[in-house]
Amino acid sequence: MENIGFINEFKSVINNECAKRIFFVSSREYDRFGYRLALEELGCEVFSFTAFEPCPEVSSVTEGVNQLMKFNPDIIAAVGGGSAIDCAKGIKYYLDRDIKILAVPTTAGSGAEVTRTSVLYNNADKQSVKDISLIPEYAVFDYTTLLTLPGFQKISTALDAFCHSFEAFISKNSTEESRGYSLASLRIFADSFDRYVSGDESTFEDMMKCSELAGRAINIAQTAAPHAFSYKLHKLKGLAHGQACAVSLVYIWKYMNEFADEGTKKMLSFLEKECRLTADGLEAKLKALGVLPEITMTNDEFYETVNGVNIERIANNPMKFNLEDIEKIYSSFIKVE
Repeated sequence: MENIGFINEFKSVINNECAKRIFFVSSREYDRFGYRLALEELGCEVFSFTAFEPCPEVSSVTEGVNQLMKFNPDIIAAVGGGSAIDCAKGIKYYLDRDIKILAVPTTAGSGAEVTRTSVLYNNADKQSVKDISLIPEYAVFDYTTLLTLPGFQKISTALDAFCHSFEAFISKNSTEESRGYSLASLRIFADSFDRYVSGDESTFEDMMKCSELAGRAINIAQTAAPHAFSYKLHKLKGLAHGQACAVSLVYIWKYMNEFADEGTKKMLSFLEKECRLTADGLEAKLKALGVLPEITMTNDEFYETVNGVNIERIANNPMKFNLEDIEKIYSSFIKVE
């Protein structure tokens, strides 16, 4: 499985932009896929920015801004997962001038290449920024990059895409357009996820499309309660982002099945049919994949988690949750020692 066609597409964008100086945002393994070499072949001058975390800190993005201003590039190229693309978008947000972004996503999960949000953190607490100008002007969907993705990362990022599409569908901000993206993404997930995680290369293109569609859905509707519940699980217990969202979704879904109004229950029943998965089925799938850990917390950690739920995201949820609801949901899967 070669990516020559995608490399040529990447080169074409650079040529069409007449870009000669490239600010290249990616991980330390920045040339696994040949994109840095492609720029050198075009005779471009390249500055590689790799000094950011898997969940980019605002301080790292600020350093990126400083480095970019010194280099004065024509375009930003971001090659990597959601962290690399969000870092590039964060740099653009804090930069005092406009610059185009060319994104090459290398995971099937975040959808960052089509969203207006840059997911950033400040001392491991979420501090995202948002603006319509942050949507990359260009994206190259090189699904061959999924060949090198470690198994756990494949699972976690794909679960993030699933949560994006599910949450965008149930979000109070959903529209006919966003629901269309959600359903298309959920159907691809239902058809491809199990084969994808088992290594079936024929699913790679579809799963990258699943991620893109989910990204388009949340760009309109935003996420809902599961993402809001996930952040402290990531910070305090080290769960990967997509894993934390999926774990949260299982128990929020179960809670809504029991206590939500009939309209919400009907919507959830419809989604069960569309994605061919129930809350119990998702729980069983996570267990079988080894990504549903037993979570224990101290009393202080538990109440930090309860009080740390993102209020903006939870307001999008179809069922309104108060602190008692939040505590009950967390108590259903967290053991307090």
